Amino acid sequence: MSAQPKLEPTEEQQAAQLSARTSTQSLMISAYAGCAKTTTLELVSKEIRVPGLALAFNVSIKKELAKRFPGNFSVQTMNGLGFASLMRALPLVKFDEPDGRKLGKLVSQVSKEWKIDLSSDQWDSCRALVNQAMLWGLVPEGAGPPGLVEDTPEMWQECAIELLLKDDDFKLLYEPAREVLRRSILLTQQGKISFDDQVYYPTVIAGRWPQFPVLLVDEAQDLSPLNHAMLRKAMRPDGRLIACGDSRQAIYAFRGADSDSMGKIEGLRRDWQRLPLTLTFRCPKLVVERQQNHAPGFRAAEINLPGQFIKLGYQGASPVEKEEFEAAAWTAKDLFDLAGERSLAVLCRNNGPLLGLAFQLIRQRIAPVMLGRDIGKGLAVLARKLFPTGHETPTEMLAALAAWQESETSALQANGHDEKIDGVSDRAECLRAVIGFAEVRDANALREALASLFSRESGQITLASIHRSKGLEWDAVLHLDPWRIPSKWAREAARRGDARALQQEMNLKYVCETRTRDLLIEANAKEFL
Repeated sequence: MSAQPKLEPTEEQQAAQLSARTSTQSLMISAYAGCAKTTTLELVSKEIRVPGLALAFNVSIKKELAKRFPGNFSVQTMNGLGFASLMRALPLVKFDEPDGRKLGKLVSQVSKEWKIDLSSDQWDSCRALVNQAMLWGLVPEGAGPPGLVEDTPEMWQECAIELLLKDDDFKLLYEPAREVLRRSILLTQQGKISFDDQVYYPTVIAGRWPQFPVLLVDEAQDLSPLNHAMLRKAMRPDGRLIACGDSRQAIYAFRGADSDSMGKIEGLRRDWQRLPLTLTFRCPKLVVERQQNHAPGFRAAEINLPGQFIKLGYQGASPVEKEEFEAAAWTAKDLFDLAGERSLAVLCRNNGPLLGLAFQLIRQRIAPVMLGRDIGKGLAVLARKLFPTGHETPTEMLAALAAWQESETSALQANGHDEKIDGVSDRAECLRAVIGFAEVRDANALREALASLFSRESGQITLASIHRSKGLEWDAVLHLDPWRIPSKWAREAARRGDARALQQEMNLKYVCETRTRDLLIEANAKEFL
């Protein structure tokens, strides 16, 4: 295969290069989807002559940046940077390999010593509560300096609400969770750590941070308050910050990311130059045009495909066709005929419709790949909680599931957390979809079906939530149930004057549509045959 010709930097990339070379201002690069962010950052890094630190979100990105950045840059993950700072703060401590079961062991230890009889679900909830407190930078009183947030019952309860814990469970788990976090901090000081400790401990307890004259960070829209605190610690007081991100791909607020992360990063420095990257080399021209209201000035490179947009089923049916259901329905054959030899993914705001589609495809002997094993694990935990014996029938499971959904929804409404209701509905919808699968005759079979679906490594079609699809791309993308965006609670919040949730919803649509390189399809799950 002949080598690809080297493309000249675009005018926008040249502007970023010039800023890096000649300016002393910090630089914020706002990049739309598919606009060659990594290449731009590589070009920028080569203009920096002083020692720099580049922060990558995961190991694979770190390896890619390390190959492309000059030698004066240290390329690290957030965890790697934090752990190095932790080791410098505790030089006499010999650290073990990170133990993913550390918190779980401590939950078992505390509950046994305190003679608290925890169910398996309560045990898992206690561990999750500690994790959430660490994510927010909470430090129990007496275990270290004040954290990023106060150690108060109210703040712990906010953590519990984030996890959809019931009040009764919170009252039972509050003090044990605080004790688990205290002991976890003590164990860290003895060299026994988890991966979360690598960021949490040096950031909120004690770390010796290297300070760089230039700090470069990608995916700036996805940083959490804990990550922002890390940036402050890793920069010299007079240091320069170069950040790159796409505020329209900010979709992880539910996971702890700051919904205004890029704005908060700008607050770390007074003097900024702001430059855009608007020219996408991936998205088809049709998608770029569709996103102009949400991403004004978004442009497609001349070499990009024109793109094609198709509606299936009732989405694309005429009034006459809608009178005949079969005329307006769509099938797997329709989808595969449209995609041809192109790579294909089905994306949806919620996981429930995807699981329902997955089992319909399996019945037709079509192998799907469902992205998101942690989703499968979460559903399995909920199934064990609601159907503990494993022998519950589908009728019994559906009744228990309905009661759980009603109880959780009422509790959230009573506490003014309507934005969490959608998550409860989605999990209930997921389990209903699996229970409806013909081979699921009891709760044990339900668990087996979940394990089988989420263990698939390859198949004829990829199914993923929009959240899970971020960073990925396919030749053809089907947006399943586009009517789910925006969600009901986001619309209601907007009517009350809070537009943040609605913005995240529009970001989801943007992320979904910009995953395709060519063909964009819309269809409703209920119309699939």
